[in-house]
Amino acid sequence: MKTRTKVVIGVIAAVAVIGAGAGIAVSASAPEQATVLTETVQIRDVDVTVAASGTVDPAVELGLQFPAAATATLATLEVSVGDLVTEGQVLASIQPESLEAAVVAARASVATARSAIANAETTGDQARQGISAADQAITAAQLAYENIVDDYPAGTAAQPNQPLALQNALKQKVTAEAQLETARRQLEAYYPLKASAEAGLRSAQAQLESALVNLDNASMTAPKAGTIVAIASELGEPIGTTSVGTNSTSGFIVLAALDDFVVTADFAEADVVGIAEGQRVSLEFDAIPDELREGQVTEVAPFGAVDPSGASLTTYEVTISVPNAPAGLRAGMTAQASITTEERLGVVAAPVTALVPSGEGFVVRVQAEDGTVSNVDVEVGIRGGYYVEIVSGLSEGDRVVTGSDGELPPVNTGFGGGPPEGARENPDLN
Repeated sequence: MKTRTKVVIGVIAAVAVIGAGAGIAVSASAPEQATVLTETVQIRDVDVTVAASGTVDPAVELGLQFPAAATATLATLEVSVGDLVTEGQVLASIQPESLEAAVVAARASVATARSAIANAETTGDQARQGISAADQAITAAQLAYENIVDDYPAGTAAQPNQPLALQNALKQKVTAEAQLETARRQLEAYYPLKASAEAGLRSAQAQLESALVNLDNASMTAPKAGTIVAIASELGEPIGTTSVGTNSTSGFIVLAALDDFVVTADFAEADVVGIAEGQRVSLEFDAIPDELREGQVTEVAPFGAVDPSGASLTTYEVTISVPNAPAGLRAGMTAQASITTEERLGVVAAPVTALVPSGEGFVVRVQAEDGTVSNVDVEVGIRGGYYVEIVSGLSEGDRVVTGSDGELPPVNTGFGGGPPEGARENPDLN
């Protein structure tokens, strides 16, 4: 039990002076009475709780759109706003003719790209063969030249055909070297040609995959069970996009789970450091105050958002499950979320208001049984909303001063006894 007491201090002094022939009374006015609030240190549970206001959202809110909506024509529409649908149920479809034509064109592009790669490979093979043939021709010309020199060693009589034979051998070598240079240039041109052809093939394959996806999605189905909350257009109208819901979800059809909710709340950066997935959350709904629920943290945003009003306050969105949603709960309602981030059970605890900063720590004013007050150094643990864990310095039963409406008396002095006669404690402070 919480115990608080109040000590009222009053000092009244009067001095009477009587003069000759006349009575003169002089009295000193009483100083203002000071009320001191105290509380008994007890063993109790202390917890750190952070809170934020949030919004009730559907646990599932999906915007569905045809991938080829820009060029498609709506063929069928199987649902209306408010319909409950099951997972896999067909919702609408578009005419497939243009999508099928896109697939045919994409396949032709793939074939063309593959042919370009084959042509590039042929060019490369021809260049490599040309290099090999030129190398062989150069070797043969060099050998022929050397043979002619060997056949006509120095000092022998000159032969009329020797100069012609040497000239022919040199021409063969020059021709082979030119062929080698041409083949090398063809091989150098092959690599960018092949890279370009391969890039064209990748692009064509991507277009084909996209066209196939568009064709496969000519029929729109529900990815999850839920309620149809919006449809952008009807049969005969262009396929449009609508945006609804607490998160402004957009699509041709918007699907939401209206019987399964979450709460999204923005917590200050100083509070979010203690929040983690799986923590229990106390939820209270403004519109249904008597229907409390205990949810669970399912997601903590990895990035914060700065308050656009210019207050420089960074907040992080926390998503909280709402088990067994109360009847009447609706998307967009306001919820209050409280999360206990730290807790100490059965510890010595004192009111936060009893702490007085002192250097790098705290002191507490402790009132003895005789009314004297002393400063006591304390070591604190976690700090709750009103109570703080006292690690050392105080014991259960100590009476600590938590406040006053006047100047506190000096430490190590008595309060001068109990409250003046007729004084009573303020029931609001008990």
